[in-house]
Amino acid sequence: MINKTQNFWNKQAKKYDYSERQFEPVFKEVVSKTKEYLKISDDVLDFGCATGTKTLELAEVTKQIHGIDISDEMIKEATKKKNELKIANASFTQGTIFKNDFKKASFDKIISYGVIHLLDDKEKVIKRIHELLKPEGLFISNTACLKDKMAFKNRLEFSAYLFIKSLGIFPLHLNRLKTNDVEDLIVNGKFQIVKAEKIFHGITISFIIAKKL
Repeated sequence: MINKTQNFWNKQAKKYDYSERQFEPVFKEVVSKTKEYLKISDDVLDFGCATGTKTLELAEVTKQIHGIDISDEMIKEATKKKNELKIANASFTQGTIFKNDFKKASFDKIISYGVIHLLDDKEKVIKRIHELLKPEGLFISNTACLKDKMAFKNRLEFSAYLFIKSLGIFPLHLNRLKTNDVEDLIVNGKFQIVKAEKIFHGITISFIIAKKL
């Protein structure tokens, strides 16, 4: 059965790449920083891969990268790109990070871009990420920190969003976090912060690389 969140992202799939253009400078920077920590021998999981653009870009520096997303329409778009680009070491599956076919300690790196602030079970997800990583594996994430610095235009847009959500129109859960909240969440999940940076692009984005303890 398709839930409200999945249905929302299914409706966004066709226009997702266009809507994300405003964040392209951020993602270029984040992908570049991520590549510094990936190895050609790595098995990587991209959790919340959307239409797979960043997954496929990272494929060139990994042994195998697997993208998962709750939206089957996003996965269709990602698979279409993979086939068009003929990238053999990338794969995509619809589902959550709690899929039973993921074995414990099976990934060298797990990546999650723009997901943590949308999770209603974030502590449980971080625990699962820890479980799926190999010993000393890395969790690489960027997270919108909606309680930190925000440009006036973005603050107006966010206020409008909160009003719409209060009416029950917008189905997404949203965590209003500060950068230190994200760091605490990850550290409490038995990780050691290797690198933590703030990136500002209208909103504050927390970029973190953390090692499994």
